[in-house]
Formats: sequence, structure tokens, C-alpha cells
Amino acid sequence: MNPKELEQHLKQSLEHTVPDDFERILSHCDAQKGTVISMTQNTSKKKKWISIATAACLALVIIGGGSGYYYKINHTVASVVSLDVNPSVELTVNRKEKVISATPMNEDGTVILEGLNLEGTQVTVAMNAIIGSLLQHGYVDELANSILITVEDDDAQRGEKLQTELTEQADAVLANAQINAAILSQTFQHNDALTQKAAEYGISAGKAALIQAIVEESNGTKTFESLVGLTINELNLLYTAQSASYAFLESSTGETAPAATAIVSTGSASQNAYIGAEAAQDVALDHASLSASKVSFLKTEYDYDDGRMVYEVSFHYNGKEYDYEIDARTGEVVKYETESAGTVPASSNTSAAAAEYIGESKAKQTALNHAGVSESDTSYCNVWLEYDDGRAECYEVEFMSGSTRYEYEIALRSATVLKYESKTYSNANSSHANQQTSSTSNDIGSEQAKAVALKDAGLQESSVTGLRVERDYDDGRLKYDVEFWSGKTEYDYTIDGTSGTIRDKDVEPHGSASSNTSSSASSATSSNITLEEAKAIALSHAGVNAANVFDMKAEQDYDDGKLEYEVEFKSGGMEYEYKLDSSGNIISYESDWD
Repeated sequence: MNPKELEQHLKQSLEHTVPDDFERILSHCDAQKGTVISMTQNTSKKKKWISIATAACLALVIIGGGSGYYYKINHTVASVVSLDVNPSVELTVNRKEKVISATPMNEDGTVILEGLNLEGTQVTVAMNAIIGSLLQHGYVDELANSILITVEDDDAQRGEKLQTELTEQADAVLANAQINAAILSQTFQHNDALTQKAAEYGISAGKAALIQAIVEESNGTKTFESLVGLTINELNLLYTAQSASYAFLESSTGETAPAATAIVSTGSASQNAYIGAEAAQDVALDHASLSASKVSFLKTEYDYDDGRMVYEVSFHYNGKEYDYEIDARTGEVVKYETESAGTVPASSNTSAAAAEYIGESKAKQTALNHAGVSESDTSYCNVWLEYDDGRAECYEVEFMSGSTRYEYEIALRSATVLKYESKTYSNANSSHANQQTSSTSNDIGSEQAKAVALKDAGLQESSVTGLRVERDYDDGRLKYDVEFWSGKTEYDYTIDGTSGTIRDKDVEPHGSASSNTSSSASSATSSNITLEEAKAIALSHAGVNAANVFDMKAEQDYDDGKLEYEVEFKSGGMEYEYKLDSSGNIISYESDWD
């Protein structure tokens, strides 16, 4: 019943309560004309007029109350609707689904609402007008086609109904504009914490709820603050990627994903502004010098890191996991990580950056020239890229000439000596010149050192395995470290490099010998791979050419009586450690920046 109908009803009620007796009163007055009428108090008439007055007042109260009720219905907020793209607009809506107010939540929202008078219109009509304005101003197109519709209502059933109506309306308008839209929609009851978060960052409660959902499902990898500046299309890509990741997690591992949110997603967020998942995969594989046919478990998904959208590309090859981040817009390798190598900022390791370096050969020659030494006069000369926290810092060059050891740091992009030092190892009771001469002229050599150790052990070279001889200095004295195996016994000798005397000896049995392994060295190792084969297996697994390797070490060991091979080497700034069983199977391996 509207106010006019209510007023008419009250009028009729009043007429029935107090009849119209005006004509009878006038005729009675004419008959009494000239007659003095004494005035006496009549309580019954007084009561009658009080009744009339009361009825009139009651009518006014009822009419006034009806008007107040009508005003309350039309101006009391039942739902708060927000629409986000990058522009953000908030509508307050009454129970009749009519707009009470329309408020821009940011500067772009002000542009969208300019010239629109939405108060008093049906909310679906208002939605139509707002989306039309978004299209007109170019905020929704094939590059960014996502919008977020949020209904905040303490009546969940009413809120969900309105959410469905608005989503259908928005979808229809965008389809009519030939936009393949992606719509995220949600309904929730008022939340003080969420409202406070939205106010703190100047965004709608709807966008705050979407960001919070992504943060909660990120396992601590994302923060609310880092995502606030993203558009709804970017947030949609992240939300969809996380949902797909958890779907895979549940199907492949049986692990439970986080509880589902109230967000409903229709359509697919546009990826037209980015290079595409396949192109990102190609970039990562090319950087790793691998092809798609060689790798397994290839996965690519969106992420947001260091202020930009990226593709996360993951794959496995030869038991090693590779993880890449590729800039979604430019295709640049942002960073990459292998199983044990740690995270490497790509800026210092991409081919573009490496092309600016002078190269190992030039770095080595720079150090040799500075020392005034020819490479042919060195006993060894090693060079590699030195890294700090995954970032290339310089070239390290080390070499030995006579009894002097040299260490150099050479600049990456110029033949500049950054730092160097040298140390001469000699006998303390001689002059420098005589020290160098005597230390080299009296050097017994590796063959003689090996012969001394084998003679002491009572073994022939043909009966031992894992024979290794290493020339070194200890407190300025030349020495040779000789190691070898006989059956399950390990021998370690330190031989004086000038006198040939045994300075230290260690003989260590490993496990108990069984009948089929202790009879002789040949029978014990007849079915085992050799040290050379162990080295070849490790190099192949690491994808490293033997010509690019230095500081190679390989030796036998026993663990719980079982023969194992330990292989260590360096290449390209990386240090590798492998452990293999007697059949050549890799038990464990590790690689790290040297």
C-alpha cells in the first residue's frame, strides 16, 4: 500500500467515525435565531470532540509513519556491490535492488562514473551502464578482459541471488560487445578486518578479498602488499594458476589443497599481453641447452615476482630439476635454479651478459703476462668464473711455476688485474734463488713417490686399484700424497718430495672380506667399474666435457662393506661431487657454485 492509498483509506475511516452533520447544525441555528441560549457544560459533547481530535491525531501519526517506513525501505543499505577492473566502483543497494549511491574507489573509477546518474535505478541497469563506460574508455578489451563483481550482504541467500543476476548481466553486455570476458564473482558477509585492509590500501573490499584468497593459498610465497597494485586480469591469472596447481597436487599426490574460496570464475583471463607459455618454455629450454623431447614433467604457470608477471617453467633432466622464471612480457630469463646449485640471478648468467665477458682464455693470459710466466713453464694453470650469491664477480686464475704458486682475480669485462698474490714454497735454510732451484732439482717426481709407497705396502701397481698421486706443499716442503686400494684395504701415504722418505702412512681396512672378494684384487673388482669409468659416468650425468674440467679427483671407498666411488671435479665455476656404487649407479650427487 503506497502513501496515497494509505491516506485515502484513513480518510474513509475518519468519515465513518465522525459523520458529516454540517447542514443539520445550520438549520438548527436559524430556528434559534434571536433566542438567548444558556451555556451549560456538557461532558458528553466534550468527550465526543476529544474523540474526534484523537482520531485526527492518530490519522496524522499513521500517515507520517507510513511515509517514514517508505523512506526507510528506499534508503536503507541492504547490499554493497563493487565492480573492479582497474577502475573500482562501489554501489550501495536497497532491498528493492535499487541503487542508493555510486562511489568511485580510485581515480579511474571517477572517470567511469562521470556523467552517470545511477541513484534510484535498478542495480542491473547500473551494472549495464558501468560496463558500457568501461568499454568506452578502453578499460576492458582483448588484452585485459577480466572483471570482479562482489556482493557484500549479511543475508547470504539474497547476496548470492544478486551475485548471479549481476554476473549474468555483465556477461551478456560483454558478449554483445564481442569481448570474451573472464568474470570473477563472490559474495561474503561484512568483515571488519577485510574492510580495514581495503581502507588501508585504498581499494574495494572485493579486491581485498580476492588478494587475500591468493595470499592464503600461496604457502607464504606472496604478500598482500605485493599484489595490491595488480589489475584484476593479472590477479585472475594468478588465482587461476594457483587453482590449477592445487588441482594437479590433489590428483597426482593425493595431498589436500587449501579450502576452496567463495570465488566463482567464468571464462579465461586474457594472455594476449604476454609471450605465451610455449614461448616461455622454449626460452628456458634454450637457456639450459636442452630440448623438450629430452626433459620430463614440463610445467609452466603464471607467477608474480619482483614487481613483474613471470612464467614459472619447471622440468627434469637426468635426475636434476630445473626451475626458471621468464618475464611474461619480454621473454627475459629473470632467474633460474637447478637442484643443488641455488638460485642464480639471470642478469649475470644469460648468454647476453656472458657475451660481454673477456673469456677464460684472455683472463688466464692476463694473469700469466702480469706474472711474467709462460703457460708452458707451469705445472698447472686453472681458470674459472668466481661467483658470490649466484652473481659472477670475476675470473679466478691459479697456476704453479717452479715452487711459486700464483692466485689472480681478473675483471669480467676487461683485462684488468683486480687482485693477486704469490707464495714461494722452499726450504727455510736456503736463499730464495737456491730454494727454488733445489726444490725443483731435487724433486723425486710422482713415479718415484708412487714406487716408494707401493714398496712399503708390499704390492705391485698391477694389483691395486684407485691409484692416485698428487703433488703438493706442506709448510713450504714439497710432498706427494699417494692413495690406492688393495681389495678392501685403503692405503694413504705422504712421501717427502725431495728425500723420498715416508712422512705419514695410513692403512685402513673397510668391512670384512668375503670368500668371493678377498682372494685377490682382480677377483674382488672383476665385476666392478673402474675409476675411469666412474669419472666418465659422473661427467656424462653433469653434462660436462672432460676438456673443461679441472681439479678432478676420483677414489674408492667402502660403506658398510660395499664398494663405492667418490668423484669430485670443477668446471665453469661449478663444483660437482658424485658417489657411485660398484656397478656405476649414481647413489648421490651434488653441485654448487665453487
